[in-house]
Amino acid sequence: MSRARAAVPALALLLACAVPAPATAQTPATGLLEDQPVERPSNRVEGAEFARRLLSPLSGRDVSRFLAAEGRRLAAEPFAPGDFAVDLYVPKRQPEAGYGLLVFVPPMDEFAIPSDWKRVLEQRGLLLVMPRGAGNDADVFGRRIPAVLHAQAHAASTYRLDPARRYVGGFSGGARLAQRVALAWPDVFQGSLQFAGSVVVGESLMPPPQRELFDQARMHGRFVLVSGGQDLPNRRNDALARERFEALCFAGVRSFGPARLDHWVPDARGFAKALDRLEAPAQATPEIEACRRDLDAAVAGALDEVQARLEAGQVVAARDALVALDDRYGGLAVPRSLDLARAIEAALAAQAR
Repeated sequence: MSRARAAVPALALLLACAVPAPATAQTPATGLLEDQPVERPSNRVEGAEFARRLLSPLSGRDVSRFLAAEGRRLAAEPFAPGDFAVDLYVPKRQPEAGYGLLVFVPPMDEFAIPSDWKRVLEQRGLLLVMPRGAGNDADVFGRRIPAVLHAQAHAASTYRLDPARRYVGGFSGGARLAQRVALAWPDVFQGSLQFAGSVVVGESLMPPPQRELFDQARMHGRFVLVSGGQDLPNRRNDALARERFEALCFAGVRSFGPARLDHWVPDARGFAKALDRLEAPAQATPEIEACRRDLDAAVAGALDEVQARLEAGQVVAARDALVALDDRYGGLAVPRSLDLARAIEAALAAQAR
């Protein structure tokens, strides 16, 4: 039951990683710093773990089997300084706990930081780092997501950062990418700030990640969806994305729509308002806990249906139902989904004999 997708070639060429060196003793520069080369890669861009966080369990299994059949594995690509570059805005005053961090992903390869945002960044002690060459036209797995992780590592190796204030964000296609990264690396980023872009989790190749990551994201992560009052397509999509977030029992999803804003980023006032929501802790409630129990029961019920079809000899129907379940629930269905995949493959092989 092949689930390998277009991401396979890119995932087979993932970048190697080394642990970032500690910050230099020299005082780092502040203010606007453009086109800064990334000298060292992130240690989070690594083949097997990178794929585990981004692909559904069945897709990840199929990618590994596809490569193994050809005598290959998720390999590392040498990292050369200069392959990646970033723009930064570094506030002049460093907070006592260290700078907050916002890795911001634009939809184009280069994007000017709005001038009125700088005052907000200064007031909040929030360092903004923006990867270059990570626009919508770049490969998601081979370029864009590595660029985000390299940008985070570059900032962490150069400046003292507050580990409780690390966020990823973006605009339009960059916002959708930021959501993907925040779900996959909730141990790195406490939330995602999304301007005019969101994705319905469980669709569009964005399945829930492995259980331990997913629980961390939905218990503690903050996902702030901001689309302008005149950006009707993205407002509708934000509503659908928030509805799915809530169905998956997330505690920290917030949204609002700045008036008279079309498909663009908000001004300083809207930016500050969005940051207020991003920095407010997620609040677990008894309703959230009940939601999680009901969700676990729904996943178990869906797995039971696949099992029943398999036992009734409806092997193809069982396979199709499992693929749909993997897309919708991803890591929440492990390990039973993987056990069913093996059983279905054995049944299909028996039928073919």
